[in-house]
Amino acid sequence: MKSAKEIFDLRFFVRLGCIVAIILLAVFLYNFGKQRTLLVDNWTTEINGTSYRAEDWAKVEVDDLGTQEYAPRMRISIPLRGRTHTIKITYDDRSFNEFELDPIEFSLKYDTSIISVPALVAGVPVEDALREFIVEPAPVTEAEENPEASISEFGDMSMEI
Repeated sequence: MKSAKEIFDLRFFVRLGCIVAIILLAVFLYNFGKQRTLLVDNWTTEINGTSYRAEDWAKVEVDDLGTQEYAPRMRISIPLRGRTHTIKITYDDRSFNEFELDPIEFSLKYDTSIISVPALVAGVPVEDALREFIVEPAPVTEAEENPEASISEFGDMSMEI
């Protein structure tokens, strides 16, 4: 039987250190190397019961990746790495005066998030203007639910050859 001194020799601690280093590297790469998608949105939106009208013109820059111009009802997808990001917004008011917001820092919690430009311009906290983007499936029509019902409405449309 081996003694404790023989089991816990230098080789054991080197192997243990390598295992810990690999686990730490995996956690680091998962959190900071994972690509997430941010949808920057200039649509009229409602947050906490208050409606925010889409901006007539806005210029948005996320993490120094380049500036993009937004008209009403535009939504642009931006792939990002890491969790903490900054957004800079420049917009025109109704009198065509240009305003620039201070850079806003935010962190992404979800793989696909959506952020509302009109809400940020109105001064809504970024925690409320940023939410998870969930694609809702299209509603199922009656013909898709029950194919026999659609045949009875239009008669038998089968072809014989």
